[in-house]
Order: sequence, then structure tokens, then C-alpha cells
Amino acid sequence: MASTPPLHPSSPGIRSDTHTLPLPNDQAHRLPPPDNASASETPHQPSNKRGFINRPRVIVTLLILFSLVLMVGTSLGVIYLLLSPKYPKLAISNVFVTHPLARHPRFLISLKAKNPNNRVGVGYVKGGRVALSFKKKSVATGPFPTFAQGDKSSSAVHMVLRASNKTMPHEVRNSILNTTSKLPLSLGLTMNVPVRMKIWTTKIWIEELVFDCKFRVNTLANSSRILYQRCPIKVAPK
Repeated sequence: MASTPPLHPSSPGIRSDTHTLPLPNDQAHRLPPPDNASASETPHQPSNKRGFINRPRVIVTLLILFSLVLMVGTSLGVIYLLLSPKYPKLAISNVFVTHPLARHPRFLISLKAKNPNNRVGVGYVKGGRVALSFKKKSVATGPFPTFAQGDKSSSAVHMVLRASNKTMPHEVRNSILNTTSKLPLSLGLTMNVPVRMKIWTTKIWIEELVFDCKFRVNTLANSSRILYQRCPIKVAPK
């Protein structure tokens, strides 16, 4: 039976290539698996995939919104051209003076407002002003009432104008006080009125219209009657 050669310890002259170095727990390093080594060596780059996905969606949404706005605007423009909205008409019905002996009498002026349009409503917006004059001299001023009209409708409008603080022209005063003989008088009535036009519930535009009326009455005393009137319309400058 062969004897097993005895094992001898390594020669002191031969050094091992393996060294074990103790490391603290907070300095321990873990090597990544070989498959992930290349990934760990490559710098991390944020993914832009989500941005590329959302960008076309945003563009499509904006295009849809733009198309809807364009369609609505075109439809309103076609409707506007088909209906051809006209300006409302105002006509003076009567002029009556209250408290004629007072220093500042009041003028009650009645109008007839007519909306000549089909399917277009008219609204007289707050902020209208009215001025009564004689030979370009102020006689009385006051607000224009606010109201709305449907298509093809007429309305009675009543305004109260208060005499201005300036001295009233003597021709106007004589026509008010002279109850025995009638003294015809030519007057001017200027109305600056913000007007809003609407198709159903959609506002087309709002503009300030100027009704520059010239009219003649047989008297400003009792039983006043309109002899002549003309009320051209223009758009107030902005």
C-alpha cells in the first residue's frame, strides 16, 4: 500500500496573490452583475419618450380648437350677411313741458322705437345721453332709457329731460308760456345711444349710434304737435 506523501506548508518564499482587507460597513462596495456592467458604465440619460408621445396630442388638440373657432366665426359671418342687420329707427311722437313756470322746467319727450330686422334683437344699453337744443344752444339734457326689442317690433319710449342751468332761449320760453297763440319752433334732439345687436343669444356687435333729429313743433304749450322731423343715424367716432 502506497503511502501518502505528507503535506508541507507553503514555502515562505512564495507570496500569495490574494489578500483579504477588512473594510468598514459604510465603505462596502457591491459590484454589479456582468450583464449590467455596461449599463452602469454608461451615463444615465432621461427618457424623452413621454414628451414625444404628448407633443402630437397637444398639436392635434390645438388644431381641433382652432377649427371649431374658425367654423363658429364663419357661420356667424354667413348668418350676418344673410340677415343683413339694419339700424333701429327712432321717431319723435310728442313733446310735453311740465312745470312751465319753474326756472328749470322738465321736457317729457315720447319716441317710437322700431326694430326692422328679422331674427335679430336690439338692446339699448346703459350709458345713452340725450340733449335738446335750439339754434345749437342747450335747452335740456337727460339719460336715454335702457330696454330691449325683439325682431320686427316697436316700442314706446319716454324720456325726461331737465332744463340746463344756462339761461333758456327766450323763443323757447315764449313758446312754453304762450297758451293763446301758437308759436311754432324748430328744435334739435341729439341721442347718443349704445346699441347691441343679437342673433338669438349671440351678440353680433355693440356700437354707439347717434340719432341727430331735427324737428318742428306747433307749440311747446298744451296740445303740442310734431309738424316735421328728420332723424338721420350715424356711428359715433371711437
